[in-house]
Amino acid sequence: MAAVRTTDTSDMVPGPIAVGRSSNVLLVMRVDVVREAEDAGRRRRRRSVALRLDGAAWLRVAPEELAELGIADGDVLDDDRRTAVETTLARSRARRFVVNSLAVRPQSVSELERKLAAREIPQALAREAIELATGYGFVDDAELARQLAHGMRSRKYGRRRAEQKLKARGLSDEHAAAALAQAYDAGDELALARAALGRRSTVDDAARRKAVGFLVRRGFSSDAAWMAVKSDPAGD
Repeated sequence: MAAVRTTDTSDMVPGPIAVGRSSNVLLVMRVDVVREAEDAGRRRRRRSVALRLDGAAWLRVAPEELAELGIADGDVLDDDRRTAVETTLARSRARRFVVNSLAVRPQSVSELERKLAAREIPQALAREAIELATGYGFVDDAELARQLAHGMRSRKYGRRRAEQKLKARGLSDEHAAAALAQAYDAGDELALARAALGRRSTVDDAARRKAVGFLVRRGFSSDAAWMAVKSDPAGD
């Protein structure tokens, strides 16, 4: 068994959590908190703990994460326990990230999957974290699609622009179609285009062409855009 020692460090950079590496001896290196003078105007470093296996950098974790992992200085790990530690840490970080991310704004399953993948969370653990949040009602693609579609209409965007928005948020064709139908099918595209046109000038051909281009960019069909511009009283 390798000798165990505790050392201070504040410069270790954590690598991604890779489930499946091999080693058998755990050495724990604790990281000091670098406390700057309050009048220095610099942010204090967040306290962290560096974990080393046989003297090689392994993981860097927050103190609360270390408590969850149940690891102590000098512990000896076999491959099974090492893998279990890495899996537990990845699972905890995936769940925490999903909760924190959803606290900022509602997100689709696809958006969360992309973000977790970018953090190198194993796919199975990412899916597990998202399914847990979905079970609590925090992730609902159908409701998100409905909110986005109605929000686009209320801001006087046409259906095509709303559809682009929903696709950009990673929502399925099925959820997007249902939400767009609910938000737009009962409405009058021409009336919405007129409202979107507002006070834009339509006094001459050049102004009318610019107005039509504006409406098309907002997601209205060319026919609705031209009709809205031609029917504008300000252009008479």
